[in-house]
Amino acid sequence: MGGRHAVRAVLTVGGIVLGALVFARFLLPCLWPFLLSFLTAAVCEPAAAFLSDRCRLRRGVASAVCVTVFLASLTGFFLLVVVRLFDEAAGLMEELPRLTEGLPRVLDRVEFTLRRLIASAPQGARAYLAGAMEAAGERAAQIPAELSAWALDKLRALAAGAPGTLLAVGTYVIGAYFISAGFDSVRAFLARQIPERMRQNVRTVKKDLLDGVGRWLRAEAALVGITFAELTAAFTVLGVEYGAVIALITALVDALPVFGVGAVLLPWAAASFIAGDTGRASGLLITYLLVTLVRQCLEPKLIGDQFGVAPAAALLAMYAGFRLAGVLGMVLFPFALMLLNQMNTKGIIKLWK
Repeated sequence: MGGRHAVRAVLTVGGIVLGALVFARFLLPCLWPFLLSFLTAAVCEPAAAFLSDRCRLRRGVASAVCVTVFLASLTGFFLLVVVRLFDEAAGLMEELPRLTEGLPRVLDRVEFTLRRLIASAPQGARAYLAGAMEAAGERAAQIPAELSAWALDKLRALAAGAPGTLLAVGTYVIGAYFISAGFDSVRAFLARQIPERMRQNVRTVKKDLLDGVGRWLRAEAALVGITFAELTAAFTVLGVEYGAVIALITALVDALPVFGVGAVLLPWAAASFIAGDTGRASGLLITYLLVTLVRQCLEPKLIGDQFGVAPAAALLAMYAGFRLAGVLGMVLFPFALMLLNQMNTKGIIKLWK
């Protein structure tokens, strides 16, 4: 009997994984505008229902008003961010000559230091190190041309994909209006596609997933707060100007899946060392090590507590996710573990006792 449950559990999990892969590979490229349309309609539904029920507006008019306000707000926010980025980029371009005026002197110092180190190296390694330094210089000289070619390729790809992007955006906007106007019918149709005996399980999984998102956000907020406090204290000791602002930006960067505090602190430490400020460079390196150590110790505990799994299991999920799916897997695998744990606890599936 136990073996039959185990086989059924393995087949269930395998079917879910296979279905997710097929959906992501073949269906998602065609369906993503409609999925966004449905999400937009779901967000607008409470307001549309209020206007329709309480204000006696026709459902189509209420949906059109709510979707228009939502899209206008989203577009305005996007334009505000773009304009702000352009302003910041323009200001940076104006300040670039002043910011880089000391760069040749720093590069000369780096070259002088490297040549002195090479000259003091053993005779057998001296020629190899000198050749490596020359090769690195030639490679660095090629970087601007490669960056220009990369940017041109991206611009060409963007221009070539513009018609398809406009079609997808137009489909999303029109779909949002249509789905919002008939939201109850669309939701009822989707519900009818799920067998009656599975509907309660689907509702349970949906609730657990939403709860998991909220718990993950709480855990990340706690980690950001702890990182911000550590960085603020460290920057105060190091005498960094605007330390609180820089600490907040660094803590937010640390919350991104691909980045971390090292994305800010390590280049900063390298630049300080090259500029001759070894004290600040050492302080930044120590700060990086301490913040990383604290995060590595607290993250499994916080995520495990929020997701209702043991810290060791959360750590295993994060590590396995990183090994199998990269940085994104570190976020997705704990979610999957939480869902499996909830489904196993509630008897939807049986994976462990």
